[in-house]
Amino acid sequence: MDVSTVHQYRFVLAFLALGLVFGVLSVIVPIFVAPRTRGRDSLKTYESGIIPERGAWRQFSLAYYLYALLYLAVAVDVIYLFPVAVVFRAMHSWRTVAEVVAFVAIMAVAVVYSWRTGVFRWD
Repeated sequence: MDVSTVHQYRFVLAFLALGLVFGVLSVIVPIFVAPRTRGRDSLKTYESGIIPERGAWRQFSLAYYLYALLYLAVAVDVIYLFPVAVVFRAMHSWRTVAEVVAFVAIMAVAVVYSWRTGVFRWD
């Protein structure tokens, strides 16, 4: 690498170095600053001052996981559709529009399937 190439990437290198410094500091500083005592109270579940009734480990309903997966699928779809929405006026091809419609239709089928199988019911 010559000097001009390093000069062009100086901000990228500075941000990488800064990120590395912050990453290392966030691991090292708590070792020196954090309290080292471990008592019976420090192992309890924190519940805003309320005395806990039972342990924190218990099973959750499967519906929560299905909602999370459905949300994840919709969020990823929005991420894929955002660039298309940004350049929608510049698209001059019906093929592109057909691909977007097919993509949204497949996602609509997934939502309808989830709805029909009862994922959205809290029973």
